[in-house]
Amino acid sequence: MSTTTKYAGNIHTQVTEPLIQEVFASTGPVEGCRLIRKEKSSYGFIHYFDRRSAALAILSLNGRHLFGQPIKVNWAYASGHFNIFVGDLSSEVTDAILFACFSVYPSCS
Repeated sequence: MSTTTKYAGNIHTQVTEPLIQEVFASTGPVEGCRLIRKEKSSYGFIHYFDRRSAALAILSLNGRHLFGQPIKVNWAYASGHFNIFVGDLSSEVTDAILFACFSVYPSCS
């Protein structure tokens, strides 16, 4: 990941991408963000234009409460596990078909 990318975790499910971008823009200009929704809490990646703003986000926003839930903010790094979002599929495409398509890769779940 880039040295200007932040990871944000433990994000309340009511938080939207525009809101998370607005919150993180309080520490400097944000290039973009991506929120990954989960059942109990979400996580996301925020991309800054400069490293200084990204570093300030950890100091300023780690532990900040959004909808009563403290967010976790840290540097984003590659873990060897990747998530791929596949959307806008026909209703005939099942989990089994997707699994078959991606099962050629070492780890597929």
